Amino acid sequence: MFFDAVLDLLLPARCGACGRLGAWLCPACRDACRRLEEPLCPRCGVELPFVRASCGCRRRLRSLRRLRAAAAYEGPLERAIHRYKYEGWRPLARPLAGLVADRLAVDGLAATCLVAVPLHPARLRHRGFNQAELIAIDLQRRLRLSPAPGRLVRVLDTPPQVGLDRVRRAQNVAGAFAWEGQDLRGTVVALIDDVATTGATLEACASALRERGAGPVTGLAVARRAA
Repeated sequence: MFFDAVLDLLLPARCGACGRLGAWLCPACRDACRRLEEPLCPRCGVELPFVRASCGCRRRLRSLRRLRAAAAYEGPLERAIHRYKYEGWRPLARPLAGLVADRLAVDGLAATCLVAVPLHPARLRHRGFNQAELIAIDLQRRLRLSPAPGRLVRVLDTPPQVGLDRVRRAQNVAGAFAWEGQDLRGTVVALIDDVATTGATLEACASALRERGAGPVTGLAVARRAA
C-alpha cells in the first residue's frame, strides 16, 4: 500500500466511475452500484427470476461451496473496475474491497484465510499488478483474516474468458491453477476475484485448493457479470 499512499500525495483522488475529484469511488457512484437482489441462488449467488428457481450450478460448481458478489457488473462499478484493471488506477482496490466487506457484513463469512485468484507470470508482467491480490490485501486487513500458508499460482497461460460461453469457460481454466505451500488440512478458505461470470475461474481455483486438503471454499467477487 506504500505505492497508493505516495500516489494519494502526488495526485488528487478522482472517482474511477465519474471522474469527480475527492474520492477514488465517490459516494454517489458507490450508492449507484446496483446490489444483487433476492432471490439469489443459495450456492452461486446469481439472481433468480423467482423464489425456488434452479440455476443448475450444482452440476458445474463442485469444489466451490458458495459464491457471492458485492454488486452487478454494470454502470459506475463496471467503469471503475475497467479503470482499475486496464488503466492502472490501483487506489481503487480499497473502495472495491470495501464493497465486498459491506456485502459480507450482511451475508457473513466463515473462513480463516483469504486467497486471491492469481495471474499467470506473463500476464502479471504485462499488467504490472494482480488486481485481485490488491483487493485481497485490503480485504484481509478489514476482516482480520490470517495469511494463507502458501500461495495459489497460475500454471497455464490461458486465453481471457471474455467472449466464451459457459462450457468453454470451464474448459479454458481446467487445471490452470496449483497450490504451492503446505497442505491446507481442512483450512476454510475465502477466494477473491474482481469479476465473476459463471464462476468457472473461481471453481478451477477451488479445485486446486481442495486437491491440497482445503476445507470449504467460498468464492468472492466485487462484481457479477451476467452470463
